[in-house]
Amino acid sequence: MSIPCREIFKDLADLQVEFTVKSGRFPEEKNMEILLASENVQKRLLVMKVFYGRPPYYRRWVEVFSISRELTFNSGIFRFIGSVYEERLIECLSRFLEGGERLFIDYMYDDETRRALELGIPPPLTRLGYMLLQRGFTWFKDWYYPEGFMEGGPKLQVEKPVDENSRKIHMEELCREVRDNLDRIRGFAILDEYSWIASGVLKRIEGLSAVCRSI
Repeated sequence: MSIPCREIFKDLADLQVEFTVKSGRFPEEKNMEILLASENVQKRLLVMKVFYGRPPYYRRWVEVFSISRELTFNSGIFRFIGSVYEERLIECLSRFLEGGERLFIDYMYDDETRRALELGIPPPLTRLGYMLLQRGFTWFKDWYYPEGFMEGGPKLQVEKPVDENSRKIHMEELCREVRDNLDRIRGFAILDEYSWIASGVLKRIEGLSAVCRSI
C-alpha cells in the first residue's frame, strides 16, 4: 500500500522532509505524518489517514487533519496555506481518489474558509472548497459539529461524482445555492467586517457563472 503525495515536497530545498507511516485501526488503514525540519528542529505539518478500501463493501477514503497554516524555524517561516504545496496536496489527493470516494479535510487552519462557513457560505464557494471543486470534487458536506470524539474536529467532506449524471446533479445544486445566497453575500460585501470574505466569494461565483448559465 503506497502512501500518496510523498512527491509534493520534492523541490523544498531549505527544509528536510520526513514521512512517518504507521498501521491504522484496520489492515487497510495507514496513518502518515508529514514532518519538516531545520537545524535539528522538527515540526509536524499535517497528519493524513488513508483507508484503502475493502471491495466490494467499502470504498477508499482519505482524511487530512492537524494541518499547520505555517511553521516557524530559526531559518524562517514555512507558510503552507496559499502555497504551491497546499495546491499540490489537493491535486495529488484528487488524482488518488476516484468517483464516489471520500476526502475529509480539516479547515481550521484556514481562517477565511472557517469564517465563511460560519456565515453560511456554501462550502464550494469558500477558499478551500473552491480549490476542491476545481479539482473535480462536486459533493460537499461541512462537518462543523462532529458527532463524537472519534470524528475529530470540524472538516469538509467532499466526493467526486460517480458519473456525468451525478456531476450534473451536484452542479445544479451548487448553482441553486449560488442563486439563493447571492443577495446575502452581496450584503456581506458592503460590511467592513466581512468584505474580505465576500469579495473572494463573489469572484468565485463569477468564475462559475458560465457553468451555471448553461444549466
